[in-house]
Amino acid sequence: MSVRMKPLIKVRLEAHCPTMSLTEVRTRGHSFVIDEPPMHHGTDVGPTPLETMLGALMSCTHVIAARIAHERGVALTFKKMTCLGMLDHRGIDKEADVPVPFPTIEMDFTAQTNMDPATLEDFKVELEQRCPMSVILRKAGTEIIQNWTFEGGATL
Repeated sequence: MSVRMKPLIKVRLEAHCPTMSLTEVRTRGHSFVIDEPPMHHGTDVGPTPLETMLGALMSCTHVIAARIAHERGVALTFKKMTCLGMLDHRGIDKEADVPVPFPTIEMDFTAQTNMDPATLEDFKVELEQRCPMSVILRKAGTEIIQNWTFEGGATL
């Protein structure tokens, strides 16, 4: 099978850093802030960089899952998503060489769908392969545990 090459897509952001912890990020006309809590010299006006990364994983999972469902012509609606990242802080604190800061991330999803059980398993495998944030984290050595609860009866 021949793989068709596509041009790489440029993803560009710019940041302004007015304090030692506050980062004001802009991209495509949008802006958001990333900060630290006061105990880490921040002003707590936004999520931390690591919370932002976990949020990006959740959002990426949602977007790619919805895309796969759309491509397959099946219904999928997320009712609830949670994410728990287990951070090994020793590397940040210079206490140990930590090759994987998040050794484990556990995600819980409750979704409504009309997919049958066999299709759901194939769907979950495809999602793991196509979600860029999941691929990046897994390649870095993070174990991502996905716990799914599906409710039936969704219609397109």
